[in-house]
Amino acid sequence: MKTIKDVEKQVAKEVCEPLKNLGLLPEGYRCSVRLRGEQRDKRRTASFNDKNWSPETDSICISFKPIPEETEAEPQSVVQSAATVLPNNPTKSTPQVAGSLSDLVRALARVESRPGYEFVALKWFRDVALPSEGFSWANADSIRQILRDAIDRRLILVSKVANPKSPQFPVTAIRLNRLMPEVAGILGIKDPGMHDFRPVPIRGENLSVTMLRDRR
Repeated sequence: MKTIKDVEKQVAKEVCEPLKNLGLLPEGYRCSVRLRGEQRDKRRTASFNDKNWSPETDSICISFKPIPEETEAEPQSVVQSAATVLPNNPTKSTPQVAGSLSDLVRALARVESRPGYEFVALKWFRDVALPSEGFSWANADSIRQILRDAIDRRLILVSKVANPKSPQFPVTAIRLNRLMPEVAGILGIKDPGMHDFRPVPIRGENLSVTMLRDRR
């Protein structure tokens, strides 16, 4: 029996070509389909049947996401580049972590490109934006680990910004460090500049550990 996820994939496959013909799906983008009930998305592992689908109350949400341009061999090159930039870091990423890190960087880049937003809140990105991307690795523990890794490597910069709703409680914000070769490679930036930049070791626990713990 088909699941909700199976139907979503089938719908996405069938609507791509008509949307391209109408000029609604530009090159470099793919369709993402979710079946939605009256109040929330349907559970993707549930069976697709009359009980889980009603044309009177349910809907189909179609969104567009960029198609990753990187090949399967590129995550390994990211790991090697990171090892060169951070020679004092004893941690060696596995190819799986490198691929997850690339997913995270591209996801943050998409969020940063949203019009009308001045900053990206760490807590919102960690707890809402990343899980909604649907990455297979994106459970709570792995998200914290990969975010911590990206911050330690200076691929993501952390800062405090004024909270528009509650000025007395500053927001922990994050942004991509696009000058880092690893970030530039993932995003396809040809000349990020500052190729000789090296992070300076600071005593004490890693900043990412402090920031992620404080925002729980």
